[in-house]
Amino acid sequence: MGKPKHYFNLEAKPNQTGEHLIFFNLTYGYREFNPKENNFKYIPFRISTQWTIKKEYWNGRPLYRSNSLYVRKFGKDLNNNLDKIERVAYDQLSNFRNINETEPSPNELKQLVLEKLGRIQKISNDVVITYYIEAQVKTRTTINITSTKRWKITTGNQYTNLVSHIKNYEANKNVVLTFGKLTGDIFMDFFKEINEINKKVTGEYYAHNTISKENKHFRAILNCAVEDEIEIGFNHKKQEYLIRKRNIENELFLTSTQLATIIKADVSHSKEFTHAKNYLILSSFTGLRISDMIYLYELKPEIQTHNSKQYHCLTTRIRKSPENKDELMTTIPLLKSVRDLLKINNNEFPKFPSQTNIRKDITKLLKHLKFENIIEIKKYYYSIDKGIITKERLCDIFSPHDCRSTFISNLKALGIHDEDIRPITHPKHKYTSIIQVYDKTTMLSKAVNFATVLNSKKSTLFKY
Repeated sequence: MGKPKHYFNLEAKPNQTGEHLIFFNLTYGYREFNPKENNFKYIPFRISTQWTIKKEYWNGRPLYRSNSLYVRKFGKDLNNNLDKIERVAYDQLSNFRNINETEPSPNELKQLVLEKLGRIQKISNDVVITYYIEAQVKTRTTINITSTKRWKITTGNQYTNLVSHIKNYEANKNVVLTFGKLTGDIFMDFFKEINEINKKVTGEYYAHNTISKENKHFRAILNCAVEDEIEIGFNHKKQEYLIRKRNIENELFLTSTQLATIIKADVSHSKEFTHAKNYLILSSFTGLRISDMIYLYELKPEIQTHNSKQYHCLTTRIRKSPENKDELMTTIPLLKSVRDLLKINNNEFPKFPSQTNIRKDITKLLKHLKFENIIEIKKYYYSIDKGIITKERLCDIFSPHDCRSTFISNLKALGIHDEDIRPITHPKHKYTSIIQVYDKTTMLSKAVNFATVLNSKKSTLFKY
């Protein structure tokens, strides 16, 4: 798509008062085939500003505004209106491109601009929701990585999954969901229906938090549509359309005895077991989520000085925190178990396979080590109020995220207080830019305090 350029020009022939009508012109790469000349012809967008001016008051290229003499005599209204027309034209072009992934014709763009300027009545054109989401995924996963609208591939996959759910819903209901005609009742019925579809296919309803996550994604898409000035049809921000996540507390973690077994295990014969062992040790002794663990290989272990003493630590970005939507930073002391692992890995953090594969590798290793102790798990299914208790083998249900529970649970068992753990696991130091200088002093002092408190507990495993 072409980079848009604009200019204002005066109509050649003046009116009876000697004033010239001002036109706005925008070229943006739109072209049509001309069969007579057998070639493509570029066609600009052009509208009247509905303002007139005498030539002596006009500043042409590159300002395209009335001059200071005009402003002193007649005020800034003309220039303000030209600013508005210019801004609206660029915004409507950008919105159309984002939604449709193609160029609007000059007539289509004219319709949008004149509607926004209030010159003509707005025509309702319902946008198919699946088309919109697919366009968002394609655009946001490929735009410049520095853009605030950039989505990771994994994020794009989540919204692609939402598209699949919507298409299943449409097939069952024999409808096509569009913005504008979407109602609150249809929105909530969507989650009930996909839950019933899953019951028919798998024999089970979705977990409550699975539906909560899809609700979050759908609401995020509605927010995007509103930003693109698409009419939704109902106020989706009301609390009645929010499916809240359930806090589920299951005692699912690795004990210090099990961690010691993992550390001692010889897995050199298997890459899968090695990945799993490295992951379990690093995450269980740092408390990092999988979303941060997969980027560890990009970082280097650090030696920082605090009160004339040197400390081995890691300063890392935290990419997901329920306490704060901002991305955060923390400094974590590298406990002995982590330092021992780094020694045999050339003092570098290992690179892990995809999230799906690391989950499989962990399951295989825990089965190999016969971690078959029975855990009571409370599950909440969507549309079922009461939790259902099931008994599962630890090796079958342990996930990468449970390493975070392992870290915190073992620290709590040692008597470490929340205020000492929280700066490591739930930091508040905001991440701004990897290029900008951020203050490590406060983070380091908290990491040192954590290491000091931990060593006072005389643990044979959790020690700095």
